[in-house]
Amino acid sequence: MLEVNLKEELVRLLTIAILRGSADGIILSGGIDSSLLAAIASRLRKMTGVTVAFEGAPANDVYHSSLIAERIGMKHILRKYSFEDAARAAKEVVKITKSFDHVAIRNDITIYLALETCAEEGIDVVMTGDGGDELFAGYEYMTRMSENELSEYINSLSELWTFSAPSLARSLDLRVIQPYLDKEVVDFAKRLPYHWKIRKFGGRVYGKWILRSILEDLGLPEIAHRDKEPIEIGSGSFLISKILLERLGDAAREIEAEALKEGIKFWSREQIYFYGIFKETFGKTPKAKDGERGCTCCGAPLHPKKIHCSLCGFLNEGAKAWGKKA
Repeated sequence: MLEVNLKEELVRLLTIAILRGSADGIILSGGIDSSLLAAIASRLRKMTGVTVAFEGAPANDVYHSSLIAERIGMKHILRKYSFEDAARAAKEVVKITKSFDHVAIRNDITIYLALETCAEEGIDVVMTGDGGDELFAGYEYMTRMSENELSEYINSLSELWTFSAPSLARSLDLRVIQPYLDKEVVDFAKRLPYHWKIRKFGGRVYGKWILRSILEDLGLPEIAHRDKEPIEIGSGSFLISKILLERLGDAAREIEAEALKEGIKFWSREQIYFYGIFKETFGKTPKAKDGERGCTCCGAPLHPKKIHCSLCGFLNEGAKAWGKKA
């Protein structure tokens, strides 16, 4: 790939994907991925950014999303959600995703409540930054990969990835667009030279270098240099599952005992609350049949090419050296 105007080419491809999707709102975390989309989209049409955060918890998304919205002149809606909101959303998320993976559910609670806020505000088509981390090396462990490893890993992810936002949105009669998942953007990312994804600067190694560089060009250095934060950290939702488990009290032991009867071992006690919802909603958990690989913790069938259990979230044996979810 010629390195002339790579940034301009990516902006062009994202612009086309954004125009094609016709979104009128965006889930705005203030991170690199959503901020870049917001900055591009705000030049094309009126947009509303929606940010949600768990009340009473430290949430860096609040500061950064407010900053980007002010800089680009975008209408911004900030919703602080309560424990009761989180508990209600958790039930919906478990039903929709058919999972009791506590890490994924914490993230999805934030996404669900952001989408719910969009619906309440009359926003019908919502844009998300899904795929930016996976395509441009946004996770810290990806920055330790060699050029060949990274290329292989991104190719693998792009064949197997799933994102919850579309199914969560459908439950609220909304439509989600994901510009980074546009085929031409994905193809561009796969061809992009390694040093435009990962680069050492100022004594640190950064992923998503091309996205950061574009944000710098757009006059948004505070966003460009923001460290990667998982949704549960940026939104403060990391506290939710612990509080929910505490609220269960003695009932947690009963739920755990029932799970053991089914051969389910929780790899984190934070799963117990969400398993209770799953059990009440779906009954027994699916089990691998003869000839199928089963999850070590819950026994659910694993995708032939995956090691990450979609039901309980456990990372099973077979991980490559980078040891992350696939």
